[in-house]
Amino acid sequence: MPDRIPADWPEVRLVRTGTELKAALAAWRAAGVIGVDTESNSFYAYTDRLCLFQVTADGEDWLADPLALGDELRAARELLEDSAVTKVFHAAEFDLMLLKKDLGAEVRGLFDTQVAMTLLGHEKTGLAALIRSYYGLELSKKEQRSDWGRRPLTEAQIAYARIDTHFLPDLYRRLRAELEEKGLAEAARGEFARLEREILPPRRIDPDGWRRLKGARALDPTAAARLRELFRWRERTAEALDKPVFRILANETLVDLAARPPRDLKDLAGRKGVGWGKARRIGAELLSALAAAAGQQAHDHIPEKVSREERRRRRARREIQDALRRWRKERAEELGLPSERLMHRRHLEEIGRRLPRTRQELAAVVDLNDWQRENLEDSLLELLASLPEPESEPENQ
Repeated sequence: MPDRIPADWPEVRLVRTGTELKAALAAWRAAGVIGVDTESNSFYAYTDRLCLFQVTADGEDWLADPLALGDELRAARELLEDSAVTKVFHAAEFDLMLLKKDLGAEVRGLFDTQVAMTLLGHEKTGLAALIRSYYGLELSKKEQRSDWGRRPLTEAQIAYARIDTHFLPDLYRRLRAELEEKGLAEAARGEFARLEREILPPRRIDPDGWRRLKGARALDPTAAARLRELFRWRERTAEALDKPVFRILANETLVDLAARPPRDLKDLAGRKGVGWGKARRIGAELLSALAAAAGQQAHDHIPEKVSREERRRRRARREIQDALRRWRKERAEELGLPSERLMHRRHLEEIGRRLPRTRQELAAVVDLNDWQRENLEDSLLELLASLPEPESEPENQ
């Protein structure tokens, strides 16, 4: 971020009341093209929350405060879902999830500058790289992990937040023209539509997530039971304190405590990642969680041995997925595009799992956009026709 906002930029517009929001929404709609970004408190709270909603319209930067507006900000939903107004994001996936979760809005009229950059062959696709490339301005990442849930916002936070959207409407016009010139506009529209449809779900509590922690598989059944109890205790504690789980205890610390349970608070305080401060605050509850695991054993953290037939089936499924990935890579090279923009990994995996053989079957598995049908469908169906039918699962599975 520059040392100060350029003098010729208009004063930032803060939106904290319903009246201010009404005026802002009218200005945003009139602009027709708006730059949009969000900030959350991901690094400071158990559950992500929309903490700032930034918009640039007709050269003016607006910062709407969800903490001050509360449910009144839901009035922005109609605009966000109106495809007649273009919303320009950079790397929109997380923003789209947050806007749906907190405002109930499913964005339409999306243009993602990061998608455009990858299609156009940019090696670096971060917003800072894009702004440096087009405007020669160096941005700082200093406020990237700022606590956006605290008020009042600092001048540095406000400057950082407005810069995130300030250039997006102009970048939209530049990148759209480049996409049209290179015949990639249809490919971009297809990817924007996919992003609009496939909104990421919010983080969900997984009580069995302890099994996937690094080092969990090496634990004996007694230590695994301790890890299970510690993991679930950490989730409960983080939720009660509204803190991210890593701010309670790191994963590696949980595994260490499960493998070598501390004898007392002093022993706990001496462990890596704990210290006396945490030991005093949460030590008693942590030791209680360990005590609750006494006499228990857990065996489901160790993968079951599989039969030779199942190993053969899994190998066949891997070979199918490998063939699909090779096809995507080869088509990407032929088209001169990054492979991740041809077809999303999740779609490729679903095709490999269900192995459609006809256009109708393929359409039932994946909703290909017009560009994908024109450039990918024939060669994909040719590949699918050549793949062997995988062995069926045993009836008792």
